[in-house]
This record gives sequence, C-alpha cells and structure tokens, in this order.
Amino acid sequence: MAQVNIANVATIKPTLVTATAGTSLTAIIDVATDSCMKIDSIYVSNIDGTNTATASIAVSVDNGSSQQYIIKAVPVPPGASISVLDTPLFLDETDLLYHQASAASDIDVVVSGVEMID
Repeated sequence: MAQVNIANVATIKPTLVTATAGTSLTAIIDVATDSCMKIDSIYVSNIDGTNTATASIAVSVDNGSSQQYIIKAVPVPPGASISVLDTPLFLDETDLLYHQASAASDIDVVVSGVEMID
C-alpha cells in the first residue's frame, strides 16, 4: 500500500455520502485502494422531533482494526444539526470513517469531500 501522490492525481471526484446512523459503529466511507479523500464537512442532524440523541464519528487508519473518535456521544437536540469539522480531514487508502447514534434512525449523517484517485 503506497500513499497516493496528490500532486499527480489522475482523477478528482466530488463526493457526497449520506446515511442514517444506527446504534452500532458502522463505516460510512471506506477509501478505495489507490485513492485518498479530503473530507471537507461532516454534519450530523437529529431527525427526531422530540428526543435528544447522541452522535459519534470515528476514523480508522489501520483498515478497521481500531477506531479513534472525532466526536463521541455528542448530544444533538431534536431537530438540530451540528458541524463536526472545523478544517479538512484527509483519509488515505483503506482508511474508514464511521458513524453511530444512541437511537437507531434518529441521526442523519452527511459527508462532503473530494476523492483523489492515483
């Protein structure tokens, strides 16, 4: 596995990924071999109109063997959205981005970025 040369990228592809989080830590992005991703924004929204739910976002840089949290069990009020990133996040090939919620189907996740294919 070699790092992608972002100065000599063959293809740049805008990417928008959406999902509704469940109660298990689940991959929303799995970066393909010979690619890297620049994640520009991650938003979590509580679509439950009554109850607060918590949201977690994590990354794995070892193809899923371990995860490190960007946010962990952050409360999101009913009907509210929060931005998770202040600056871009780069993921290398085979890195993963995960999402999780305290209540199934209460948290929507929207990830926007650019995939760069070597």
